[in-house]
Formats: sequence, C-alpha cells, structure tokens
Amino acid sequence: MTEQQNLLTPGAAEGVEKSPADLGRAGGFANLEDKGGWLTFRVTRAGGSIPVRATREAMEDHFGAGPGEKGLAEAYLQHSEAINAKVLELAPAGDVYSTENPLKLGTGDFE
Repeated sequence: MTEQQNLLTPGAAEGVEKSPADLGRAGGFANLEDKGGWLTFRVTRAGGSIPVRATREAMEDHFGAGPGEKGLAEAYLQHSEAINAKVLELAPAGDVYSTENPLKLGTGDFE
C-alpha cells in the first residue's frame, strides 16, 4: 500500500479515514482537526467519504469535550463510534457533501 492510499480504522467498514502520512496527528486520524469552535473530520462510507463539521457545543454537551487545543479531538476519539453512526444516519446515500459544504452536526442532532 502506498503513502497516498487511505486506510480505514481497524475492523471498520465505515469510519474515519486514516492515512500513513498523517499518523501521529490526533491519534493517527487524518482530517481530524480542532478548529476551536468546531471539529472537522471525515467519515467513510461506500463510494466515498463525508466531510463533517461538529460544533464545540455539541462535543461539550454530549461527549464531554474539554477546553484546550486537543479537547474536541480527544472527545471524538473516545466517542467516534456513536458520532460516526449519527453522521451515517443523517447523511443518506446520494447526498453530496464537500469540504466547502460539510455535514454540520450541532447539539440538537444528538438529542
């Protein structure tokens, strides 16, 4: 496998993309970035991936994200299964999302 190929999380058919080039950042997950007011990441599904933007409020209210530079990413890593499941539930097949138009997750999406 080359450096350019994406890998899925171990044992997952759908999950967060990993790339060997990004190992070491946010626990080895590519595209997982804490932007302060929100967290961006990608969730894979058959035929591609879904770019996601989760608000800090949602991550704090539902997943115990703490303050600081790594708070959102750490909360995501601890609760990725539930978060990814919600993304797949809210993004029916055929919906098109892009980096410029990601799926947005707010606190109401987890209630």
